[in-house]
Amino acid sequence: MSIPTIMVVDQDQEAALELSRLIDQIGFHSVGEAGMGIEALTAVSELSPDLVLIRIDEPFERSLRTLARLNESMPDLPIVGFSSWPDPLALRQSMRAGACDYLEAPGSADEIERTVTRALERKAREGSRRRGELPPPVALGTIVTVFGAKGGIGKTTIATNLAISLARWANQSVALVDLDTRFGDVAIALDLQVERSMADLVRNLDDIDPHTLRDALTRHDSGVWVLPAPSRPREWRDLHPDDVRNVIDVLAQTHDFVIVDTPGAFSAFVGVALDVATVILAVTTSEIASIKDTVVALDLLRQHFADGPAKVRVLLNQEGKGVGIGAADIEDTVGQPVWWAIPHDVEVMKATQMGLPVVLGRPGSRAAREFQDMARALSGVLPSVGRIRTGRGRFGRMLGSRLRKVA
Repeated sequence: MSIPTIMVVDQDQEAALELSRLIDQIGFHSVGEAGMGIEALTAVSELSPDLVLIRIDEPFERSLRTLARLNESMPDLPIVGFSSWPDPLALRQSMRAGACDYLEAPGSADEIERTVTRALERKAREGSRRRGELPPPVALGTIVTVFGAKGGIGKTTIATNLAISLARWANQSVALVDLDTRFGDVAIALDLQVERSMADLVRNLDDIDPHTLRDALTRHDSGVWVLPAPSRPREWRDLHPDDVRNVIDVLAQTHDFVIVDTPGAFSAFVGVALDVATVILAVTTSEIASIKDTVVALDLLRQHFADGPAKVRVLLNQEGKGVGIGAADIEDTVGQPVWWAIPHDVEVMKATQMGLPVVLGRPGSRAAREFQDMARALSGVLPSVGRIRTGRGRFGRMLGSRLRKVA
């Protein structure tokens, strides 16, 4: 496979040369630099690079005009804009002019490599699809991975109640996947008799199609289709992470939502669930240990998943349990807004003792109403804003200091 060739379009010659050197260090091949306007059009036409990196900077009109002319002249050429201006308007205008992606400069080598690779792959797929070499894209449902850095913080409670709320109160088709390789409590939480599991579906995946898929799932009375974890933990040893990826992909082709419950420890299976997720619900409680682990988990997501920060939403479970640490304090500590908060509610335990999720056993309770509204927000029925306080918490600095000492 040939090394991709890249041209830098930047009126600042010194900055362009520096970026070209970085491109060569990354492993791509820089074919040269050019200024804006006719110089860029001529150079790109003569050298035929696989991709163009163009600075979107003052004067914006000239940068955007050059970008637009390049796109009009060579519509199959991927063009990535980059700018030191954190301006949403510049981003929007560059995309309208024909940029297929955008980098905030100065970008790191990893960011440049990921962005360039993604742009080249996208253009290659588009070309193959136009030539009829690829089947038309398959519509996929929303994949919500419920994730937390430790056990005992209510991930299964959240996954089951959210799945039922999406089916009952947002009228969505929902598949619920139990990916907890240690305990696998989804079936118990829903009082289901397990007949088929993830292991059974993987073994027969080649023979599964959208019409026969539901024979491999167990239907809950709420309308949620459940894929339980294997009843014998040793069966996980026979599965490969790619098996999990394929199962989630098939489910996403046949359901509006796929909710994935994960264990309180990172694994290759959890890595797949995070990678394919449309939305990651990073669950924390107001306990110091949980918040500390959430800080570490969020850092992990930012480092290892290119789009991790964009799709992660912090969910505070059992808000109000204990004293002193609230949503605003947690926001200060983890460095990210709390998207939704589920209140501490004794009705959750009462419903659990009845063998029912709270949205079914106590549908009028505070916690149940939050699950219902969260489901509506995820499905677009309500604005995705949880009922939480925002702003700096009274204990934010103190909490952050304590956690740094613990870490």
